Amino acid sequence: MSKQPENKCLLSVAMIMKNEEHNLDRALGSIKPYVDEIIVVDTGSTDNSVEIAKKYTDKVYFHEWRDDFSEARNYSLQFPTCEWVLIYDADEEVKEDFGKIREFLASLPKDVNTVYLPTISYLDWDLKRTEVASTARIFRNGTVRYENIVHNQPIYKGKVVEAPFIIYHYGYIWTRKLKQKKYERTRNLLVKLLNEKKDMSNIERIYYLCQLYKTESMYESRYNKYPIVEEIFSLVEKEQRINSIGFEVFFLHGLDLMSKGLYDLAERMFKLVLSLNSNNPDPYYGLLGIDEARKEFDKLIPHGEKFFEQIKDVEEHPEKYGWTIITIKYKASARTLLCIGYLKAKRLKEFKENYYLIFEEAKKTGEDLPKLLKSLAKYIIELDNEDYVSLSEEIDKLLLEASQLGVRLNILDFIEKDLESGRTYNVEHYRPHVKSKFEDYVLKRLESGNDYLLDYILGEDKIEGIKKYGLGSLIFYFENFKGETTEKLKLLNEIRKSEDETLKGVSLALIGDTYLKMGNFKLALDYYKRSIDTLPELGKFIKPVLEDLKTKLDTEIDGAFEEIKEYYTKAKEFFTDLSKEFNVEELKKIYLISDSDFAKYVSSVYLYDSNIDKAKQFLEKIENKDKFYFYNFRLAKIFEKSENQEDLRKAYELHVEACKKNFNLADLGIGIYKFDGFYPSENIGSPNDEIVWVGNISEKHSGLGVISPIRAWKKANNYYYAYPFPKSEVLKVYKERLKSYKLPKFSVGMEDLLKSLNELNVNEISLLEDDEELKKTIISAVKEIGIEYKENSESIVSFELLNKEIEISKILSKYKSGLLFYFVPNFENKSDIAWYYPLFRVFRNRKAINDELEKLGIKRIKHIILTGHLRAVIFEK
Repeated sequence: MSKQPENKCLLSVAMIMKNEEHNLDRALGSIKPYVDEIIVVDTGSTDNSVEIAKKYTDKVYFHEWRDDFSEARNYSLQFPTCEWVLIYDADEEVKEDFGKIREFLASLPKDVNTVYLPTISYLDWDLKRTEVASTARIFRNGTVRYENIVHNQPIYKGKVVEAPFIIYHYGYIWTRKLKQKKYERTRNLLVKLLNEKKDMSNIERIYYLCQLYKTESMYESRYNKYPIVEEIFSLVEKEQRINSIGFEVFFLHGLDLMSKGLYDLAERMFKLVLSLNSNNPDPYYGLLGIDEARKEFDKLIPHGEKFFEQIKDVEEHPEKYGWTIITIKYKASARTLLCIGYLKAKRLKEFKENYYLIFEEAKKTGEDLPKLLKSLAKYIIELDNEDYVSLSEEIDKLLLEASQLGVRLNILDFIEKDLESGRTYNVEHYRPHVKSKFEDYVLKRLESGNDYLLDYILGEDKIEGIKKYGLGSLIFYFENFKGETTEKLKLLNEIRKSEDETLKGVSLALIGDTYLKMGNFKLALDYYKRSIDTLPELGKFIKPVLEDLKTKLDTEIDGAFEEIKEYYTKAKEFFTDLSKEFNVEELKKIYLISDSDFAKYVSSVYLYDSNIDKAKQFLEKIENKDKFYFYNFRLAKIFEKSENQEDLRKAYELHVEACKKNFNLADLGIGIYKFDGFYPSENIGSPNDEIVWVGNISEKHSGLGVISPIRAWKKANNYYYAYPFPKSEVLKVYKERLKSYKLPKFSVGMEDLLKSLNELNVNEISLLEDDEELKKTIISAVKEIGIEYKENSESIVSFELLNKEIEISKILSKYKSGLLFYFVPNFENKSDIAWYYPLFRVFRNRKAINDELEKLGIKRIKHIILTGHLRAVIFEK
């Protein structure tokens, strides 16, 4: 201990330093007006630190550095002569409010020996991100000593008080080199201490492990910190208590768990911290993050309000908090989450009160405001229209603030919502957020009302666009062009110069159509004849027009376009795969640049998977439905997603109607077998049987012209069956045709066959199906196992029975044992290919199979789950 002061001065500063020339002027210059004495102990500086220190004090001492902070600190404590000693570092600073410290100290009773002061640590060069903690900093002279070589702890006695006089700490703002140096020095000293101090208590060890954890956290090798946490937990479990620094470690570990998506573990960690100290704001911030991740929005408000209640107390009384408050630098993030809670609860008044604080707090804390605005924008868009409109001012501020920050929000979402809700918008607020040509077209349309469909699809150079995409795009252009006729004729005349005979011939025919509508019959006849000369196959479409013109010259006579369009484009939904050529998210919103039926149709097609209700709305808004050869197919697909029986029946009817109107829809996959309505089938089940699935099987397979492309799966008492139910003879033809195509096949592999046969306790076996290929497979397998293949054996193997036949009891009654393979779909996935597979007529679940087998008096039934959709059942009487 140091000697008692001989002089009656009030406050001394005790500082140890080494190479601090970049900090010293700030530290000593700011503290000098408020103290009577400054003691500086230099531990080996090689820069100008000593010279700078001597500007502020004549009490500069020298001490050899011995890798022990406490030893150096205790050495410095022998020199102060005042009543009180302030422990102060070279990377710190005080401000004017610190001047009241003298009055405060002078008023303290004699039994008070220690004063806690708050330290605000800056974490970035902009001095925006901070942490705050209160620590023992002022002691009566002679009442304190320090222990441990790093993160030295003061050992003091007597009564303790807290004071609100802030010390500002700059020591966490480092260059990369300084950061590396500080990390290595601190880590090495901590590891040395933990390894060498054998008499350290568990509580003391917990403290230094926590310090080591925090040191590892601030450097790249963060993986080093996780074993440290495990040791801390182990010691805490033994002691059932923890130092206050443990609050920080447990909270930080909770954040790590949350970042991994381990929300349950993270929640337990945050609640553990709260159980240790309920006044800590940090865990509430962690819980906010978990609430949003889990979409438990009702919890955001209580957790957010509690967070700000505690943060307010931290800011007003930082001296009360003897551990680091980490989340004071995340106020804007917490405010954003609280605002999301208010939005979800439709508490818009509270939302508005807190919303504007986000911007103020982010400017102070330096948080990632662009990220916060993007997060908030997502939830604002989800509001119902009335609430959305009521936040018009807040939305405008969001758009403007984001643009000033250089952030481009997804402006199409806002434009869609504005148009849908009727909110009064300003196009200029959108403009800074435009990040694509498509979005530029949307804004142009909002301003001018013009249609930009052709510009977007074909490009501004329409001729090059048509050359790129071919004949289908020419037809698309002709049908959707809305400008002056002269402009249309100019383009068609350019296209007719093409070396592509089809493009040339069709363009001539379309010029003829254009002149026909203009009443210029002479030119119409001329171009029609030239069209036939160029492409004779067009004659069958143009000659009827010529015949009509011979009878009566009338602009109301239909031209050749509709027949030409149907002939060349009916087999394809679009002239190109739009999803490969254009951004799908833009295709969903293409209606924003055009009110054409085509735009509505495209938006519907690409919205199908993400917003089926909106897709349906667009389809229903189409005025000329007959223009779209896949219209009924698309509408059917919307109804087929429903669980409602009436909707599923409607889906089936629409699919059939679609094929009747467009024969190509019968074979979407390979495009060979057109719809003819002749698919021999049997009457199975009841018309009232529940429908569980509807679809066009050619989307993923092919009926190869003999099995109906349109199928429903219905549920009977103990099985599911295909409707229409193909006749057995049809299946034989289909299997033969299938050999010629590389289409998906459901078959039993040798590995699954051998695995299942090994479960069957028989000496001989035969194949139920009359199929030479399957027979060869079985014979190969039984030879490997040592079973005899014998025709008419009482033990059988079947590959198709359970997926093919309704009545299986009569077939199986003559056999004593057997192995039956069968396939099942994923009953919860309507996209599962098993529903589409043409050769399947029946699906059974395990219980249905057991019921059938038990009727035959079978005693042993064993099911085997094999790969993918494949299952097997073994039976023995």
